[in-house]
Amino acid sequence: MDIQELLARLDRHRGSFPGNLVAEVIARRQEVIPRFLEILEEIDRSPGPWLADDGRMIHIYALYLLALFRETGTYPLLVRIFSRPGEFPFELAGDVVTQDLGRILASVSGGDFSGLTALIENEQANEYVRSVAMEGMVSLVTTRQRTRDEVVAYFLQLFKKLERNPGAQWDGLAHVCADLWPQEAIDELGRAYEEGLVDTGSIDWQDIEHAQALGQQGAMKRARYRDPLITDVAKNMGWMQCFRKAERDYEGEGDAEEDLPESLSSGYTTVPVRRTQPKVGRNERCPCGSGKKFKKCCGAG
Repeated sequence: MDIQELLARLDRHRGSFPGNLVAEVIARRQEVIPRFLEILEEIDRSPGPWLADDGRMIHIYALYLLALFRETGTYPLLVRIFSRPGEFPFELAGDVVTQDLGRILASVSGGDFSGLTALIENEQANEYVRSVAMEGMVSLVTTRQRTRDEVVAYFLQLFKKLERNPGAQWDGLAHVCADLWPQEAIDELGRAYEEGLVDTGSIDWQDIEHAQALGQQGAMKRARYRDPLITDVAKNMGWMQCFRKAERDYEGEGDAEEDLPESLSSGYTTVPVRRTQPKVGRNERCPCGSGKKFKKCCGAG
């Protein structure tokens, strides 16, 4: 099939993970990369139509596949797109933001962390985008594209640069310091906890102490255990509810996409999780009545 038809099928795919389509895209990467970059450029210029159509999926595949291809031309586009304030990043990409955006950014950065730092220091950017950009910095260390010393030195600067208001950016800073061993940052972290800047439901002081006790090699070994970059699109996208539901419901029954009747298979959409209820602030109490913050309950990735 021609590229236009291939991407159209991927865009509106229903059912289990479309392994055959993705494999063909990977095999034709040189033809596909310019198309994917055009999609991101279109989103950057005019995001409205993409937000209005929940059924579209091609931009999500573009994020993961361009990351797999290590396409550095993607980097400035993603920095511009995800610099937009408020809930825009989640309206566009759903929980891809918290699940994988940091790894995607690191995968297309070519080792350059200027785009990551631009997101981190942008006070108008979504707090979760700022946090996952810090995770991207850790990915660059664990893949030896940057040294631990230079990234830790940057994190130490953030304790002075970040606005002194609680938020995911502070939780993220505590997490990444723990990932790279918090020795140099221990005093600044102590002050941040004393001021209530870090949500102890996200990472408490005992977690910091545990990372400290592991020593540098132990802490970084634990950080390397997680996949730092996008390396397997099927695996990296496997958390999406639509794919997992299809696998549970039709395991052992062959290709779910082919076996399901049209009326049933159309009920499974591959769009990333997006909110359908009125927005609740991620640091607000969850409306389900659990007493937890929304981000730690029904709003968890």
